[in-house]
Amino acid sequence: MLSRRFIMLAGGALPLLLAGCQTALSPSRPLPEDGTIDVMTLLSARPDTKIFTDALKRSGLAERINIANGPTTLFVPNDTTIEALPPAQRAVLTDPKADQAKLREAVGSLIASGQLRLESIAVRNGRITTWAPGHELRITGAPAPTAKIQRAVLTNGRTVASGPTAGFARADILGSNGVIHIIDTALIVTS
Repeated sequence: MLSRRFIMLAGGALPLLLAGCQTALSPSRPLPEDGTIDVMTLLSARPDTKIFTDALKRSGLAERINIANGPTTLFVPNDTTIEALPPAQRAVLTDPKADQAKLREAVGSLIASGQLRLESIAVRNGRITTWAPGHELRITGAPAPTAKIQRAVLTNGRTVASGPTAGFARADILGSNGVIHIIDTALIVTS
């Protein structure tokens, strides 16, 4: 009698239970961006940042992005903006055989230490030192949603703005170990 009840329970309730689990783990559901999940997991789950995420992993810099090393802020160009780059610049991020030093510089110039939301960037006068030596990012208009960002490089002893200006397609995506800002132009260094 007990085994027949178990079979009925398993036959009726088990598929419902499993269906509930699949819904909870579905990759099509967006992850919460409220500071409960680490930035690499958030970045890897985004369908619009696959190229940068892959480049970040190949560069070896992803290993530095963890709680033990402190919070990190990433300024991530979306895939569409990377695909629009001239072939030589795009290859720095997309070609698995690309020069490793150039890849690290390109990716590192879009990463900064600290948990930098747009409002905290405004307090720093909009200047952010990146992981690429001699490079910084300059943000104007923060914390307004119309803020702009531009790369700056050290030239003749001073930092000079260089290259295009980008806007923030999505700012302040909070992770447990940092912040992600999606930018609408690829500010890629290719020296």
